[in-house]
This record gives sequence, structure tokens and C-alpha cells, in this order.
Amino acid sequence: MLLVVALGVVLILVARNERSANAPAGPPRLGDHWHSLYAIYDCDEFIFDLYPNDVDDQSGIHTHGDGLIHIHPFHTGVTGQFATMGAFMREIEVELTDSTLELPDGTILDESDDACASPDPDSDDAAVAEPGAELRIMRWETLQAEKALAFTDDLSDVRFLGDGQIFVFAFVHPSVDNADIPRPDDAFLRAYLNLPPEDQPLIDDSNEEGPILDGGENEPAEGDLPETSEPAELPEPAEPPEPAEPPEPAAEENSMGNKQSSAAS
Repeated sequence: MLLVVALGVVLILVARNERSANAPAGPPRLGDHWHSLYAIYDCDEFIFDLYPNDVDDQSGIHTHGDGLIHIHPFHTGVTGQFATMGAFMREIEVELTDSTLELPDGTILDESDDACASPDPDSDDAAVAEPGAELRIMRWETLQAEKALAFTDDLSDVRFLGDGQIFVFAFVHPSVDNADIPRPDDAFLRAYLNLPPEDQPLIDDSNEEGPILDGGENEPAEGDLPETSEPAELPEPAEPPEPAEPPEPAAEENSMGNKQSSAAS
């Protein structure tokens, strides 16, 4: 009997330790709200198509079709070490493996089927001279970072570690140095992070030019505005009527039959 009890205690402790080891560790936590920029670099140029607005966000790691990854976990399944690029890709239903990437238009970049031209076709090294391709994720840790970390394995496990990170999905020739993969323009992310939350625009995929933060010549024309039941202009409020003169107090008859004012004489 004692042996059974001891075995049960051991199993409980083992299970508790396993749960502890698998529990989310570190940020982002529930209540955090971060933003990261992403871009796609295909061989030698950026692709400016964006993944569309995720209108049915279930996890809190998604995009509004604005070129940003919005990270505000809804549950612990995407917090801590589970807040990863794989979680983002699953949320927006996009394929990502260590060798393939689905583009916003549905095209699949595949290391085995597609190739980038060699940057040095005259090289004596056949691996350099021949066309080839390698998928990497580049991550700049902060807006101020000049150098990026490069990941070539376990791409779905690449984590989100803070607000204002920059990611590039780079599909390049294997001989390309990481330092030669350019950092994308981060002006929109900088502007977005400097806005108060209530002014941060939510963008869907119907706006091909992306969000406009400061108005200007891209302001929509009147005919481009969506139909609404609200009036275009509110009518001017009517002037309040002049107050009416108070009526004269009615005269009352006294016991003698004479009329007299109710006011004191």
C-alpha cells in the first residue's frame, strides 16, 4: 500500500514538473501589446505585397494588412516561448517551413524548385557559381539595431521578443552574406509606435497604399468614401424661441363680490 502511495506521489511530481517546463516563460504576456514590422526579400528585391487583414483573429498574433505583426496574446498558448513566427503564420493561414514560404499572392517560394542567380557566376566554387536558394529569417532586435540575427533552421520557432522588432523573410542565394541582406524601411513602424493607441490606424487589404498617418495629397476624394446613413453635414441648430411673457395673475372675487388682485396692494 505504501509503495502505491509513494508511486502516486512520484507521478504527480513528474507531471507537475513537466507542466512547469512547458508553461509559457517570459514576454509577451497577456495584456502586452507589441508591433513588429515584416518584409519579404526575394533574391535581390523586396516584394511589396502584404498579407491581408486577418478579420477572424483567434490568437492575438495577426496582421491588419498593414505590413505589421500585431502581438497582443489572447491566451497563454501564444505567450512567452509560444509567441513565434509559426503562431503568426498559423493565424493568417500561410505556409512556412524551413525551405518554403507562401507569398501574399499564394505563390510558394521553395528552395528545391526556385533559385536565385549567383552573385558571382564566375566563381571557381560551383556552389557559388550555380543558381540556388536559401530561406532565412532576419531579425533586428530593436529599431536602433544595425545588425540582424539570421535564422535558417526551425523558422517557425523564431520568437517575438519585444516591441518594435523588424523581420525579413529572405529568399536568397546561399552564398549571400547576412550583412548584404538589406534592412527594410521602418518609417511606418516608427510613426505607428509614436502614436497613442487610439490613433493607431487599423488597415484592411482594401487600401493598397497602406495607412496614411498625416493626410496630404492621398486624402480620399468625396466619391471614394463609403456610403453611410449619416448625413454629410449636420444642420445648424435652430435658435431657441423667445420666452413668453408670464400671464397676468387672475383676479379673484372677494366675499363682497368685488374683484381684487392676488398681489398685495
